Amino acid sequence: MPINATIIEDDKKLLECLNILLDGSKVIKVIGAFPSGEKALEAIANIPPDVVIVDLHLPDISGIEVIEEIKRFSPEVDILVLTKFDDDEHLFSALKAGAVGYLLKDASPAEIIKAIDEVYRGYAPMSGRIARRILEKFHDLPKLKKHNDTVLTQRENEILKILSNGFTPKEIGGKLFIDYETVRSHLKHIYKKLHASSKIEAITKAKDKRLILGD
Repeated sequence: MPINATIIEDDKKLLECLNILLDGSKVIKVIGAFPSGEKALEAIANIPPDVVIVDLHLPDISGIEVIEEIKRFSPEVDILVLTKFDDDEHLFSALKAGAVGYLLKDASPAEIIKAIDEVYRGYAPMSGRIARRILEKFHDLPKLKKHNDTVLTQRENEILKILSNGFTPKEIGGKLFIDYETVRSHLKHIYKKLHASSKIEAITKAKDKRLILGD
């Protein structure tokens, strides 16, 4: 069963070439080819394809708006961007709008056909330069804290549970057979890990973070 595809591309020569290329493949059937966004949206709303191949530069409305509209009325349709734009603004706007693949127009015919098939099968194909941009963006994100920096130790867990039951630090020390200063030290570590400044805030944040307080 072929993949039903719709093409939206304002360059009429390229639109024709894509139509011939995709329709001539063994896996894709072109059910719509449009040089602008508005007419394409009307057709897609009536007969949704499996995959839409869309340029981001269109004469009436932007490709980003087209993607947003398609995902609004036909969220099951997968969208592959085929464009000349490789900057962060266009890339991340398209992905945020709902595109699941992003190819540059220097992609080969074989790469385009493969990308459409991958989008249909649930993958997220990207041109090499685009994948590199995404990785670079990811590497620029603030490093996540190590797991051990946020999870309470068994002793801290015990102390926080007793504290949540209304006992004072001195009473906690008596229950656990440790001195008052040791309890205070543990509480400081708990507050620091949870970014809390009070007993109530620490208990609340522990529950919000789903930290399990042992019985």
